[in-house]
Amino acid sequence: MKKIFAAATVIGLASSAHAIGVEKDGLSIDLYGILDAGYGHLEHSYGGNSDFVSTVNPYSLNSSPTAFSGVYSGGVSMSRWGIKGAANLGDGRKAFFTFESAVDVASGQLGNMARSVADNVSSLKTANGASSINGQLFSRAAYVGVSDPQAGSLSIGRTTNFSLDQSSVYDPVQDALLFSPIGFSGGIGGGLGATENARLDNSVKYQVSLAGVDFGLQYKHGGGEDAQTAGTAYVGMLGYTLGPASVEATYMKTDNSVVWGTGYSNVVAPASSLTIENTTGFMASGLYHLTKEATAKIGYEFTRAMAPSNPNLTGIESYYGIAMQSPAANATGSTDTRVFWIGGDYKFTPALDLATGYYNVNNYNAPEAGKQYRANIGSLLVDYTVNKSFDAYAGMMLLHYGGPGLVKKAPVDAYANNSMLGAGLRLKF
Repeated sequence: MKKIFAAATVIGLASSAHAIGVEKDGLSIDLYGILDAGYGHLEHSYGGNSDFVSTVNPYSLNSSPTAFSGVYSGGVSMSRWGIKGAANLGDGRKAFFTFESAVDVASGQLGNMARSVADNVSSLKTANGASSINGQLFSRAAYVGVSDPQAGSLSIGRTTNFSLDQSSVYDPVQDALLFSPIGFSGGIGGGLGATENARLDNSVKYQVSLAGVDFGLQYKHGGGEDAQTAGTAYVGMLGYTLGPASVEATYMKTDNSVVWGTGYSNVVAPASSLTIENTTGFMASGLYHLTKEATAKIGYEFTRAMAPSNPNLTGIESYYGIAMQSPAANATGSTDTRVFWIGGDYKFTPALDLATGYYNVNNYNAPEAGKQYRANIGSLLVDYTVNKSFDAYAGMMLLHYGGPGLVKKAPVDAYANNSMLGAGLRLKF
């Protein structure tokens, strides 16, 4: 009840400020958001899940013989609302804040991927998958900071990982939730090996841009040793822009990350315990504006998950407020994943854009041979922009899997092929 009252109060204040353009003592506040919803068909899928930010899971291996056809939330962009503000400190310096929440347009609920997994522990019934979006009121971001035109910006709180920022710019098909594997999966599209690390609690994020060079550092301070936030993270980012070309690289190392090991969600019921692991990850990408109408993009990512540096955290029994049936276990061995993508887009008119992408995902090394798989994925997205606030789109993603990971627990096997088709509307405010 307190959360609901707080949210209503903040929304009311932000709405008033935005509607009448209130700016007092150099402070401005804006309410903003994106509402994205449509109708889609996923060839192999358990039922849609109202806690799931994209309603269905189009990327993970799937054992469902039935298809999903229906209304979804978040085809291209995760639906959200947020409040942001800035205070003028003089000489171009500012203090700023952001609160941003993930919502499911189809159901009106807060996005809660943890609940989607918990609901399927006994047996598979609906789409599910782990994430950094787990029912928090402001799950996408919550931070305060200061900035200076020369010195850069410093943010403190729950911040987005630099690798998540990077994938949103360099993915060929707008980092689309339902039509791009790196748009959907936080593990390979922002978390650099652990989807929970796409957004970092208890973090400090510094970024500066000078003469075409972007540089950033990010640190996540470890929380209590019996909590989801136990792990630490270190992230570095370096980018460069020259004329029509830009490149960017991000490296991350984490110690004692707390994850829910559901990489094979929608094939077998997820485990009822957590995994503690160390991870390292690297993402490099580039783009080139061939003409005013055409842009090419390319990227590579490597991630590794391994045994934790602190083996004594196995008493953790809660995942974002959800009680586990058994305590956390330490990861063993190492699991490596490589991702390569290439693609781009072409604007036939200022309003009509066609984007295509090819992705190769290779989980080639895992402690258990049955967890190794390869995926070749093709994506296409047609987007028609009416104005800055509204667009309509149609998308497609075709997936083909190979490797021993297709055989899970007899007699449950994953399907080698899957396809996602959808069309939707997106309103930005």
